[in-house]
Amino acid sequence: MPPDCLTSLLEIQGFRVVAVEWGLRKKRSVVIVHLERCNKGYVCGECGQVAPGYDHHWQEVQHTTLWQHISFLRFQRYRVDCPKCGVRTEALDFVTIRGPLVTRQLSTLVSELCKVMTNKAVGIFQVLHKHTVKDIDKHAMAKVQVERPLDGLTVLGADEIAVGKGQTYWTMLSAPEGPRGPELLYVVGGRKERSLNKFWKWFGKERAKLITHAVMDMWEPFRNSFTKHCKGIKIIYDKFHMIQHLLKALNEVRKAELSKALGRFKDTLSGKKFVLLARRSHIRGKAREALNDILAASPKLLKAHLLKESFGHMWDYSSKACVLRFWATWKTELKWSRLKPYHEFVRMVEDHLDGILAYCDKKVSLGYVERTNLTAKNVIRRAYGYQDKDYMKLKVIQACTPWMVKFRPWTVAHGSVP
Repeated sequence: MPPDCLTSLLEIQGFRVVAVEWGLRKKRSVVIVHLERCNKGYVCGECGQVAPGYDHHWQEVQHTTLWQHISFLRFQRYRVDCPKCGVRTEALDFVTIRGPLVTRQLSTLVSELCKVMTNKAVGIFQVLHKHTVKDIDKHAMAKVQVERPLDGLTVLGADEIAVGKGQTYWTMLSAPEGPRGPELLYVVGGRKERSLNKFWKWFGKERAKLITHAVMDMWEPFRNSFTKHCKGIKIIYDKFHMIQHLLKALNEVRKAELSKALGRFKDTLSGKKFVLLARRSHIRGKAREALNDILAASPKLLKAHLLKESFGHMWDYSSKACVLRFWATWKTELKWSRLKPYHEFVRMVEDHLDGILAYCDKKVSLGYVERTNLTAKNVIRRAYGYQDKDYMKLKVIQACTPWMVKFRPWTVAHGSVP
């Protein structure tokens, strides 16, 4: 291929291809593309001002593969004598000053491949060390996180995730709805009120004033933090966390019935926890038959199961009056039953009823806040954990944000993103 054609394909401003060399390095086929500078202008890598050249040295940086051959660009890189910064390395558009010796096109391609492949697989595919791949991916995600737009957000969500062994939690701050769709904004270590201060500092006071609603569970530090930084905010309690507490109450009823059961009735109840706790519409086949046997054998479990099935309809109403009427009817059904765990659940709901009524004013997608928890666990499990916690947080943010995780390898690498 003629050098002029390679110059056009590389699209490196200020340089042209003068020679192409092929050889072997460590038993691998390598192509070295020699570049020559077309202009004599030098730019300071610190301040970006034009400065005279000081001295130069030869530098090789790895580029994207050329017909399945590892390719390197070899060129003269100058140091400049900047009047403001002193002697500094010159700035070039196609390669960074610090970091791995790869071109921007290759680093962009590597960061895109890391969305769908493991770091080890990307390293094998692009002939890079796995730690080099990790550094490139981390730098790319950190840049996106710093430059991401935050305009147009009025609803935030908060949820915690257990990380590792012991009582170690992270708090995930998200935007369930916005101009770019649902997205995970930030991950902070811990779930105390002071832990969220790092997020509010990053988010900004002016943006916090525009937040009108927040989706969260009934963890008091979350509520205190949001009401402190967002004046006049309305808290919406997550439906799935409410139902989770109800399932715990149902399980307590099951345990009480199992402890009193004898003979055949005990065999009917044993090992049926998840059959009883699952939604009836999701149960099929033999599991449905087992559930019917349980409900036929225990009137108390039948009552508890029916109340559990109907409780989720509380979020189907758009009128607060209808919600209150439904809640009053639900409590009436429980009135003469001896379901002590359910009565404790009613007292908890009564204390947080304002967070359920607020959902009538703003029908927020509650599923996304809960889905981020599952996605984050899958990311951590798929990688068998990360030694670099900051890197793990960035990977979780990327995986839980649809517009970040979109795979666009070649369009981004060639700078032709629509």
